[in-house]
Parts: sequence; C-alpha cells; structure tokens
Amino acid sequence: MRKINLELINKLPITRFPKLSCFIAGLMLKLCFCRGIIFTILIIPSIAILIKNVIRSPRRRSTFLMGYLFGLGYFGSTLYWIAESFKCVGYGNYGYLAVLCLVLYLSIFPALSCGFAKLLATSRLNLMILFSVFWVFFEYLRGILFTGFPWNLIGYSSIGIPYFSQIADIFGIYGVSFFLILISVFFTARKTIPYAITLLVAICSYGCYVIHFGDYMEPNKKAVVSLVQPSISQIDKNDFKKMKENINKHIGLSIRSPRKLKLYEGTRIIVWPEAAINTPIKSEGDILKYISTAIKKSQEIIITGCDRYTSAKKLYNSAFIFGHDAKVKQSYDKRHLLPFGEYIPEFLKFWQLKKLTEGIIDFSSGTLPRTIKLEGFAPFEIVICYEIAFPGEVMDSNESFWILNITNDSWFGRSDGPSQHMRMARYRAIEEGRSVARCANNGISCIIDCNGKVVKSLETDEIGTIDEVLPLRYRKTFYAKHKNKPIMILLSVLAIIPIVTRRRLSLRTSKLFPHER
Repeated sequence: MRKINLELINKLPITRFPKLSCFIAGLMLKLCFCRGIIFTILIIPSIAILIKNVIRSPRRRSTFLMGYLFGLGYFGSTLYWIAESFKCVGYGNYGYLAVLCLVLYLSIFPALSCGFAKLLATSRLNLMILFSVFWVFFEYLRGILFTGFPWNLIGYSSIGIPYFSQIADIFGIYGVSFFLILISVFFTARKTIPYAITLLVAICSYGCYVIHFGDYMEPNKKAVVSLVQPSISQIDKNDFKKMKENINKHIGLSIRSPRKLKLYEGTRIIVWPEAAINTPIKSEGDILKYISTAIKKSQEIIITGCDRYTSAKKLYNSAFIFGHDAKVKQSYDKRHLLPFGEYIPEFLKFWQLKKLTEGIIDFSSGTLPRTIKLEGFAPFEIVICYEIAFPGEVMDSNESFWILNITNDSWFGRSDGPSQHMRMARYRAIEEGRSVARCANNGISCIIDCNGKVVKSLETDEIGTIDEVLPLRYRKTFYAKHKNKPIMILLSVLAIIPIVTRRRLSLRTSKLFPHER
C-alpha cells in the first residue's frame, strides 16, 4: 500500500514539474488576498507546495529558482493593478512594463528565503523554522530597501480571521506573517501538525480574549467626523477646468446636516480626501476662503488634502486643517513619498526618469509633526495615502486617540488596489490599538475600530459621506510601545539556534574524521 501511495505521489505535477508547481503556488496567493476566510486557508497548500519542493531539491541553485518563480506568481498576480495608474496619465501599456520590472525585483526576496533556509538547515524541522524566519526577515528588508515597498506582506491575507490577526498588537504585521508561514509549513508534515494546531489554538485564544475581554478605554473629548467620498475619476481630477466643479461636489456632500450631529452637540470635523484641492495653494489662499464661505458654520473644522507650494520653491503633498475664517490651524506634509508617483529617487535620476503626476517639480518630504491637536478635541494622527503601508511609522505620539488616513486611490479604478490598501489600514488599527478613519476620493472610505473591524464603509465608485462620533474606544498595545523590536529579536534567536547547531555538528565531524578536513 505504501509503495502504491509513493508511486502516486511521484506522479503528481508537484514532483514531476517542481518549478511549474512553485509558480502556480505563487499564483494561488492571489486568492488569499480576496475577501472571505475560505480563501485565506489556501495559503496552506500554496506554502506546502513551495516548501515540499525546497526540501526535495538536491541543489541550492534550483531551490533559489523555485523561490523566484513562486515570487513571480505571487507578486505578478497581486500587483498587476499598478499598471492602471499609468493609463490615467497617458502612458498606457508602459504600466505593464513597470509592473514586470517591479515583480522581477520583488521576487528576489522569496528566492533568498528559500536559498538561505536550504543552505543553513540541518534537518527538516530546522528548514521549516528557518524558512519562516528568512521569509519575514526579507519581507522586512524589502520594506526598507530603496525607499521601501512593504505592500502585500503575507500576513495581510489573514485579516479575514479576526481572532488570528489580533496577535499584531504584540508582534505587528511581521509577527503575523511569521506565525502564518510557520503554521502553514508545520501543516506539511505529519510529525509537525500538532505544533501547527497548538500554535493556531494559542494565537486564536489570545485573539478571542483581546476582542471580548480586552482592556478598552474611551476618551472624554469627542466630535462628529464626516468622511467625504466624491468618487471623482483621476482624469477629471487632472482637468484643471473642472477644478471648481470638483470642489463644489465636495462642498455639496459636506453641508448636509448628519443625523449624528443632531444627537451630539460639539465640534464637527469634515474630512476631504488626499489632493481634494488639486492645485498648489498658499496657506490662506482664495480657495480656502471660497470653501469656508460655502460651508459657513462656525463649529465646523475642515481637513483637506492639497498641494502646497512654498516660497522656497518646494512642493508638498499636504493636509490643511482650517475653520470658518479660512485660517489654517495646523498642517501636515507627507513624509514617505511614493517613488515615480511623487518623486524620482536619487539612485534612479541617472536614467532621466520622470514622475507620473503632473508638473516637473518633485514633491519634497515633509518634516511637520503628524499629531493634530485641536482645541476641545482629542488629539489624533494624520497619515497621507502610501504612508499607511509602513508599520510602526504612523504615530508620532502614543497619546493620540485615533488615526486619520486620507488617500486618493482613484488611480486604480475597480482593481484590487483599494482593498489591499484598506487591509493595511486595518492592521495599523490593531497594531496601534486605535480606530482609523479612512477617507478616500474613490477607493474605500471607512471607519475601522481598534480590533481591525470595519464599522462603516463606502465602496469604490460609491458617492457619499460617512458620519461617526470619534474617537471610538482605544487600548494601549505592546506593539505601539516597542514597534518591530520584539519580532526582530524573536527571529534573530530562532535563526541563531540552527546555525549554532550546524556549526557544532561540523566541528564534531571534523574531530571524528580529521583526514577528511
């Protein structure tokens, strides 16, 4: 019976065509980033195919190639939508060439994970642990190298399992990635399945405790926050002849009196998305006066995304906070800019490349504090678009009570881009223990609680306003205090043990067989 089973296994495509099966396994991860818990489970067979082929591979070079092909399938299927942004500015199919270059680069990281795990492992269990460690280490590395691109980390696929995702309040998204990979590889062998089940039960039990019995707090100072989603296409936003029409659309969605305002007497904060004012303005320009005159009410504060051009001839992607008198109370300039979209990195200027957005001047990185303090209202943090993708970098002050994320997302149409972007915001909420208000021009505007649950939302192409009394309840998390240090320490310890074991084995062998040295 065992011989028959082995013969059947050897005839499977996973063993007969290992490289092809690794590429297909990478493609399967596309489904893991779809909505629904059933798709998240597909990560187990996907990782199983890769790790089985790595274990069976007799050569390290082929192991590297398997990891690279897996990466091509993984990143190619989940990042195709980036090409949509090129179409908005007239570059058409050049977007697919850009995506291809990006995928070819990103696939190096899974390849290195497989290669190093195979190189240093002394047993199958060692290989499983080292693979999980190196996978997350290289995820972290791609999040900081060459300005960083921490998009679609494997841990984001687990947001559909609320009890599992709560572990992020200790170890962050990199910790979620590690435990998700480790559990998946443990499920690939009969002897390690009990380890996988034990880890899974422990993590989900912790998540259950946090959600149902966690130590939550509620701040005294609150206000009605109105998130405006006008769903203006990027083509219309780029047309300066339609600028006044676009601003009037924002105003129309802002002036209606929300039901929550009737129940709550206090300040109302109206939030417009990133680049709602799509032209460089000065702090007290005519556009701000026009907006404040139209909205009129003295108790209302407006937060809008706009471009800011200074006397020093620097351009910033900014957020202005102003009142009925059109005077800017506070502003914030985006710090972590998007390569090619907002500027060309120094190491690429040799090729004379140009950014995709309008204008010949690159945006500059801001230095203003992101903590917003308004009189009579609980302080909060503001992050603009791409900045929400960077774990551990969304809060300047741990004393803030919530996070505001303004973004555009109309560049990506009805692709997977906006939903992937929102997953990151949900994990930032869990990590920091704060609710997140996400205001998009045409993506997914929503209110997210401190457990990553979406309380209210407007989907892509939906026009409307979300009203909510903020901040919601919050909690102080271990991750908010220590950021990525704990998971990096854990990974370092787990990596050192097999390496030390391997060195001791080689020393013992050299003493027993000195003639073979």
